[in-house]
Amino acid sequence: MRREENLAYITSNRPVKSLGLLPKNRLYTDEQMHGALIFSDSDSRRQITVSGTGEFSLPPDRIKLVVVITSTKSSVNEAKTSVLRRLKYIEQTFRNYGVKDQDKSFVQSITRRDTMYEVTAELTAIFIDIQRYQLCHNQLVEKLDAPIVRVLDPVFFHSSLRLENLKRQASVQAVRNAKHTAEDIARTVGLHVAKAVHIVEETYQEKEGILSATGRPASFQNLLDAKTITVHVTVNVTFDLKAKDRQHKKDEKKK
Repeated sequence: MRREENLAYITSNRPVKSLGLLPKNRLYTDEQMHGALIFSDSDSRRQITVSGTGEFSLPPDRIKLVVVITSTKSSVNEAKTSVLRRLKYIEQTFRNYGVKDQDKSFVQSITRRDTMYEVTAELTAIFIDIQRYQLCHNQLVEKLDAPIVRVLDPVFFHSSLRLENLKRQASVQAVRNAKHTAEDIARTVGLHVAKAVHIVEETYQEKEGILSATGRPASFQNLLDAKTITVHVTVNVTFDLKAKDRQHKKDEKKK
């Protein structure tokens, strides 16, 4: 994960709780070490460990349109012809609305029921533009005959790249918030925050919205909201602390 500070990653799940100044050569429990200002015995480095949280929400950026064609005839060739005629129209409609070949898929199956043949074809198209999706959906519903052709409800989802960016944003925000907290605390004791040397992701939560149960078909907006993902990240970050130099103190007095 890219960071804006010079970070050294150390894996540790040490639980920590309260804030305090810790003198050298004294032992403290893990609980007392949470958010504590730490003085290292090895090289007298002063450090502070604080927690920070980050949260971002993101609606889905992909919409899947699924169309199912079903034809039942006494002749398998007649059933295939019936499906093929509608299939060509649907594929042309997809092209008219800018769907690329790599964003389309097609499967077909044939089943026999006594003397009848049932041919079923399922076409799927992926859209990144909601308006184009809606126009394409409405045209297919208007022009094609039901129940031979069924246009299913939209399927919303996130692209893997967009979801990874969401996780990164939440993590970076958590580290920034931790740094702001560290700076506020350091300022009260006449120190300033240097680089981060230790980052631990304490919690990571990812949740979707909730689809309203009204007993009626879900609206387009309800389906969209139900697939909106919220990522919440909590981190513990340890920063080096340094004494303010004289020039830095003079600059602060001028302010």
